[in-house]
Amino acid sequence: MKDLNLSPKSPSVRQISVTKADYWSIVEELMPLQGCIEVQQDQPGKEHAWHVHDNDETLVVLEGHAKFYWEGGDQICGPGSVISLPAGVRHGSIAMEDGVRYLIAFQAVDLSQFGADNG
Repeated sequence: MKDLNLSPKSPSVRQISVTKADYWSIVEELMPLQGCIEVQQDQPGKEHAWHVHDNDETLVVLEGHAKFYWEGGDQICGPGSVISLPAGVRHGSIAMEDGVRYLIAFQAVDLSQFGADNG
């Protein structure tokens, strides 16, 4: 169930169980009532330099690894990482040596039904 009031004050990274068999279920959960999600693929070394968004975002790493960074922290994220980015938080990312493929929803989404930890 989607909950648009999940936005934390700072970014958080949690881990869920994700296999290729889970992809469509995750897409369906991330999809807004009207609109779209984005599938992003970054080649090794691709950087999305410091930036901010006016809306919350939820990212789910499907394959590969990226270093996501924000003011006050950073974390290497791999398959199953769920990154919650609140609106207005300055952040960026850089794809690691294996590149990265991930989904971006332009809202806060609860993915606990996929086994999200409390981290």
